[in-house]
Amino acid sequence: MKPLILQTVFFLASFLFVFSPRNYLLHSNGFIQTSFTSQDDISLYFDLAQPMDSVFSVLEKKGLSINSEIFDWARRLSGWKIVPKGHYLVTKSSSLDQLLEKLGRGLQDPISLTILPGKNIESIIEQLDRQSLYDEYDFLEVLKDDTWLSEINSNATRVIGQLYPETYSVYWTDKPKTIIGRLIEESTKALSNFIDEDPFASSKWEEIIIMASIIEWEYRFEEEKKRIGGLYWNRINSNMRLQADPTVNFALGERRRLLYKDYNFEHPYNTYQIDGLPPGPITNPSYSSLEAAARPERHEYLYMVASPKGTHAFSTSYKDHLKASKIWRDWIQEQYRIKKQHEQSSY
Repeated sequence: MKPLILQTVFFLASFLFVFSPRNYLLHSNGFIQTSFTSQDDISLYFDLAQPMDSVFSVLEKKGLSINSEIFDWARRLSGWKIVPKGHYLVTKSSSLDQLLEKLGRGLQDPISLTILPGKNIESIIEQLDRQSLYDEYDFLEVLKDDTWLSEINSNATRVIGQLYPETYSVYWTDKPKTIIGRLIEESTKALSNFIDEDPFASSKWEEIIIMASIIEWEYRFEEEKKRIGGLYWNRINSNMRLQADPTVNFALGERRRLLYKDYNFEHPYNTYQIDGLPPGPITNPSYSSLEAAARPERHEYLYMVASPKGTHAFSTSYKDHLKASKIWRDWIQEQYRIKKQHEQSSY
């Protein structure tokens, strides 16, 4: 019996000697932390499902220095063989078994998706392409799908104004319809703060979005937004053409200083050529622009022009507007003169 007992004791001692340290490494929160060679947490992006045994080399390239034998032992012990596609964050506080379980179960970590205000469709799609598994073409197809858009109170003309600017927590693998739908949903929530009834019960909500989009491209300082909104509504209520420069920029397809000939450019969005509001929004307005369109400042201004101070000069009469316009033109000419003089002196 004694030899059998000794063999058993020896086996148990050997097992504990070999596996206890490994068991500690498997469950210890400190093991991953000491394996980091980088200062930041590691983000893993897999656009296709990956074999679990291929993850080791990816982690190594990303700055996680783990003994290959220990990782392979832990991987086989865990039983996880495939890592589903997605984004996974490897943190210093994770243990090795927690990391393998996260990857094996496909427990993705969300990413932050930021949509900025005052953008066009192309730049928003580019942003979505950079921060999503899907590409520009996939998002463009969704934004052109009038059948689907109509189901969420939108259409291809209107949707640019409903891509609400905000920072969102989304999953990297979220489908384009999920992301676009989320943006439109947030736009509706913002709009409902300014319309008592159902936002889609009348055309009022669409007019607010269109007006807000023009304000978004027009303003220079935040405090001017409501005054600009009031001026534009005054013009419409006075049966005057809006004559909003941003709509000309939209029609031309570029934002730049306008020339006199640009105002004669025939286009359904050129408010120097059409009555009322354009057919749809020209950009995605921020919350404050929506507010400026829905709750504008009450005044009697009908005209505005840029001023040398960087703000706008507002006028109630055309006569005063001409005076303010001359001040602006004279200032511009002076800047050209100074620039030319400087260029000549540099030769």
